[in-house]
Amino acid sequence: MKSIFARILTGFIAASFAVIAAMSVIFTVSVSRSINDWNADKRDDFVSLILPAISKTYRLTGSLSASELEKAVMPYTTDSLYIYIFDGNKKPILLLEKGKVSTQDEVEKSVGSLSTFLSLNSPVQIKDGSETIGYLCADNVGFLAYKANRIFVSTMEKGLFAGIALAVSITIALSVLISTMLSKKARTLADYISSPDLMKKDMAALGVNEFDRILDSVKKLKARLMHEETLRRQWMQDISHDLRTPLTAVKMQVEGMNDGVLEATAERFAALYSELTLIEKLVWNLQDLSRFESPEMKISPADVNAWKFAEDVSSRFALLAKKKNIKFSVQKKCAENFDFTADPLLLMRCVSNLLQNAFQYTADGGEVTLEIEEQAEKRAKISVLNTGAISEEDIPHVFDRLYRGDRSRSTAGSGLGLSIAQAIANLHSGKIEVRNTANERGENCVCFSVAV
Repeated sequence: MKSIFARILTGFIAASFAVIAAMSVIFTVSVSRSINDWNADKRDDFVSLILPAISKTYRLTGSLSASELEKAVMPYTTDSLYIYIFDGNKKPILLLEKGKVSTQDEVEKSVGSLSTFLSLNSPVQIKDGSETIGYLCADNVGFLAYKANRIFVSTMEKGLFAGIALAVSITIALSVLISTMLSKKARTLADYISSPDLMKKDMAALGVNEFDRILDSVKKLKARLMHEETLRRQWMQDISHDLRTPLTAVKMQVEGMNDGVLEATAERFAALYSELTLIEKLVWNLQDLSRFESPEMKISPADVNAWKFAEDVSSRFALLAKKKNIKFSVQKKCAENFDFTADPLLLMRCVSNLLQNAFQYTADGGEVTLEIEEQAEKRAKISVLNTGAISEEDIPHVFDRLYRGDRSRSTAGSGLGLSIAQAIANLHSGKIEVRNTANERGENCVCFSVAV
């Protein structure tokens, strides 16, 4: 696996060589085009210079004579030029190369067949009025035939190579510098994350946006872990308290009966059974919560009729409401044939836990209301309202495991019912919330709402 140092260094060098290669191509093309343009301009100028001399010779002699043409164009020739003059049938009349007359065989040794040469290098027509009397091919031997031009191109090439060498050196130096800096910061961050004292110490920002984002994520994770650790410790204390209290009561009564201090009556056995039931309920709730929060837990969704679901819930809690002298009502804010998608058994467990919590904290003569409301896309919102109020300090924690507003643990229940309700809502990709509100008569109410 490559280190960040190696990756950055490789990337910088690859990018620099790509830029250098592109610049070299651009330079080569530009120089070649400039030389070609220079050659073309020189050829046009030279042809424009000697055409009048050829035309004048023709007008004076009445023909294109090799000897007369030689006299006419020789003053314009140099050792870097060639002049080929052909008759109207493109037969060679005069072939001058590097300031002297050459034969067709000598010319063809250097340029190949003259017919091919003419097809590749379009000759200029020599005209007398409108009549074409011959053809002319004339040019210099090229831009690089001149020493000054060769020196110029050589200097340009040396400058290019020097620039490439300097660019590569600067790129490698900067790559090493930046890579070393980033690699050092990465090692510092890795050492901090893997440090045994991670939870005890903080780290200053590194000045690199990506690393600082990782550092912020680590700090958030630390805060979450510390919060979870606090909850875990509190949870363990609460479990110990909730188990120790009934176990101690059971143990003391059993020892008393064994020692003959307490009489083994039916009422005492009933009390012992009640304490053991509380312990069993706590264990079962812990097991259910662990199962509901497990990633492997899957629900079994089905179509649930809202009205039938509300009636089933109402029948379950009617007797409890009568026993506790609490008014219990159901409001169906949906059509009678409205179906929504949910796991019926789990949703019943969720709503039952909310209602049990509501009845537990509603005073004698109070009121508990179950509302079921139609939502879009076959979803429903189920709300449980009970007269009373909940402390604003307790609202953020009511769904925490084993949390009770009564820290003395004197109230009934395990403190897991609302946590289980939240876990079931999460399994349905829904949400659950609690707030203080008011009912239709303006009385203070606590409202638990679950959307599934």
